Amino acid sequence: MLSYKEREAQANAHYLQGLENVKNKPMPKGQKFPPGTRVRIADDLGRSMSHFPKGKLATIKYVYAHAYGGSDIKSYSLDIDGLGFHSWYHEGQLKAV
Repeated sequence: MLSYKEREAQANAHYLQGLENVKNKPMPKGQKFPPGTRVRIADDLGRSMSHFPKGKLATIKYVYAHAYGGSDIKSYSLDIDGLGFHSWYHEGQLKAV
């Protein structure tokens, strides 16, 4: 069984590999918002995401599928104005501004 430190190191390595993928690979087709797009988060995110920041402006940092694979996954990591980074918002919860 892996220790907490070993699991943490694996998670960090996976995250860093995802950022490298975003930097060095083309974004998968079919994604609505490329990195850098300014969006507004919906006021109602549904019950399962009611604890997420809503109704705010944000910048798309990357798409899950771009960082970690799977072209049908349309979830986004955002840099929310005044709040920092939050993941994973669904495409239908965001609107380009």
